[in-house]
Amino acid sequence: METLTFRSRYDYSRSDVGIEVPVSLRVDGARSVRLLAKVDTGASFCIFQRDYADQLGIHVESGLHKVVATATGQFDAYGHTLILSCLDWEFEATVYFAGGLDYQRNVLGRSGWLQHFRLALVDHDAMLLLSHYDD
Repeated sequence: METLTFRSRYDYSRSDVGIEVPVSLRVDGARSVRLLAKVDTGASFCIFQRDYADQLGIHVESGLHKVVATATGQFDAYGHTLILSCLDWEFEATVYFAGGLDYQRNVLGRSGWLQHFRLALVDHDAMLLLSHYDD
């Protein structure tokens, strides 16, 4: 039998909006925003609402362009490298901001977030367990 240990435990809120964790995005050492983002193991990338890029002073369309496909359609997103903080960790990550204002979600996906961690969910107890991949 395999045993895993985790450095951090986060008790998330039971709600219909999914599993949300607190996140901070920071650029140039001074500007930062705090938000809640959904953990989405099926999402390829971390994607945030355009409003947060505007608050950080990021020119969205200057980033790496991707067309993101979802079950409900597709939209333009633009990648930018910044500092992402979540629970006990802070690291540089390339995240994407939606090109339009109609995208109203914040998602932590595989590239940029999940790739850094070992993750366990015990939804019955509304508990997320997290450790850095190398811990």
